[in-house]
Amino acid sequence: MATLASIKTKIKALQKQHDAMIAKDKADVIADIKQKIAEYAITAAELGFKTASATSARKSTKSVKSKATKKKPKPLYRGPNNEEWGGGKGARPKWIKAILESGGDIEAYRIEK
Repeated sequence: MATLASIKTKIKALQKQHDAMIAKDKADVIADIKQKIAEYAITAAELGFKTASATSARKSTKSVKSKATKKKPKPLYRGPNNEEWGGGKGARPKWIKAILESGGDIEAYRIEK
């Protein structure tokens, strides 16, 4: 009866044979495909592959749209060093915090419209 170690050794040998056969067959298949692509002038699009330029064009169009729709709010307040703040979401600027902590009135810094 075969031992586990001898079976594992046989499996490794067979796996090496398998990998070598696949590598050889794969090289032959790739060479055949390349020859037929050249012979019939087949394009990547005809094979259903996406080209890098089409993918990047789609991505750049998408990013332009999102940037175009996202607008920065108009400033509502102007600070002592001519800094501007829109009063929207997020953390307040340091100059706003300093004014409020010192008991100042933020409305004194509102930009006139």
